[in-house]
Amino acid sequence: MAGFKTTLIVCQQCGRRIMVRAADAERGSIVCSHVGCGAVNVVQTAFQYDEAIVQGLPSFGQLAYLGDSGATYPLEFGRNVIGTSDTSTIQVNRFVHNGRCFISRRHCTLTITFDKWTGQLRYHLQDGAVDPGSQSSQPSLNGTMVDGMLLLKTEIIDVNDQSIVTLGGLDRFRLTHYSIPATMLETYKVSLDYNPDRTE
Repeated sequence: MAGFKTTLIVCQQCGRRIMVRAADAERGSIVCSHVGCGAVNVVQTAFQYDEAIVQGLPSFGQLAYLGDSGATYPLEFGRNVIGTSDTSTIQVNRFVHNGRCFISRRHCTLTITFDKWTGQLRYHLQDGAVDPGSQSSQPSLNGTMVDGMLLLKTEIIDVNDQSIVTLGGLDRFRLTHYSIPATMLETYKVSLDYNPDRTE
């Protein structure tokens, strides 16, 4: 392994440090040399996925309204401020219930990021609008829920595929993730130098 540097890892059985040399890393395993141990530690080759993959994606997922209109809202990579205002990234309809709309003008923020270790998109939701350059948000008037659980004002959570996001307590949307195909991921796989933290 060109450029490999001798390093130490912790034995998965005895917990003591053992030295990994280039030959061990090439073989993919090392036997613990401590008296009474002899455990075989698997040494994994590290890799990640290049974030440039997001530039060629046809979609980043969508929100589908579960009410009568059946409206769908395509999502963008990065920060999506969702609300009824034309200053929102994702402008949803003003759904009216008993003469009132319960969705705030800038209701919540759904941020889509790329996880370089799994090669998939992640969806982070928080109540209120978060603008670029700002870490604080102005909470919505009527709250944001995910699968029936109300988000706290400062909480940011990962939202699973097909979760139900409720805005203002009444208007429900199904979040559909975009899953990057394995064949596409394979072309964006980047091998890294041996990483002692990635052992089994």
